[in-house]
Amino acid sequence: MKVPKGFFGAKRLRFKLQFWSKMRIQNKVMEKAHSLGIRYSKVLARGTSMYAYDGSGAVERSPRKDICKFTNNKTYNADLSASYNIAARYFIREYLKPLSEKRRLQAEAKVPSLADRTRQTLSSLIRLHEVLSTTAMLPNSPIHDKEAPIQAVGLVG
Repeated sequence: MKVPKGFFGAKRLRFKLQFWSKMRIQNKVMEKAHSLGIRYSKVLARGTSMYAYDGSGAVERSPRKDICKFTNNKTYNADLSASYNIAARYFIREYLKPLSEKRRLQAEAKVPSLADRTRQTLSSLIRLHEVLSTTAMLPNSPIHDKEAPIQAVGLVG
């Protein structure tokens, strides 16, 4: 684990302990999912709370960091918006993975927000699903897969 510059003494120790407990919780969740036969996938959660899940763009955070204000003047919980975006990143990846390069590029042309992975939000997923279902490019939908439930695990790092 690499500690950022400027962290010395007790501050450095707190940083290391925080990282350790976060990883311990994630490992425990993954072990439990594996023992119950639940599939899981790691999703990078960096930047998911910076964008509104409805696709309106970047958000303004309150001083307490728990409430965010979207550019269309709606106010929501920042963690809820980020969790929507984490789940959307997972499902976008699952939709695009089985597609050929040509079909993936066609879908990205119709939904431009897919090209930049850091800007993928819930609205991007909804638009992608509409595009794929209207053009008959939709593979077996991971949303309607009844064989095994999927657990998306967000990694903040």
